[in-house]
Amino acid sequence: MAFPWVAAAVLLGSAVQASEARRSRKDAERQQAAALQQQAADAAAMRNELARQTAEYAKQGASLEQQAQTARQQFESQQMQYQESRLEMEKKAKEVQAAADEERRKAAQSEASALKARTRGGRRALLSQERLTPELGITSPEFTAGMRMQ
Repeated sequence: MAFPWVAAAVLLGSAVQASEARRSRKDAERQQAAALQQQAADAAAMRNELARQTAEYAKQGASLEQQAQTARQQFESQQMQYQESRLEMEKKAKEVQAAADEERRKAAQSEASALKARTRGGRRALLSQERLTPELGITSPEFTAGMRMQ
């Protein structure tokens, strides 16, 4: 009679092991499902974070592009102002040079006139030697031609 008890004990032990195995398998499936759900939630959170960072980087990129455009426009404006200033300075330099050339020409002409008057002065008598005031002539009757005042 011991045989049926042993068989029953073996069958009961097998049923308990099968039940525990089933319970373990279901727990493992639940844990695996929970892990998959957690992975899916983590992946979704990562995608959201990446989308947020991408949007932030796009804003920063647009801001940097706008700053670069502003800097480019300022640089071009400064270049134009520099060109205008340079042209203005060249124009003024030419005007000053022309004025200096004109002044030199007048000085040379005056020097040439003075030299001409000095070189030809001996050939003719200067009117100022004969007159008391060269523009009006002799104003007093006591001076005669050839007389000089001292």
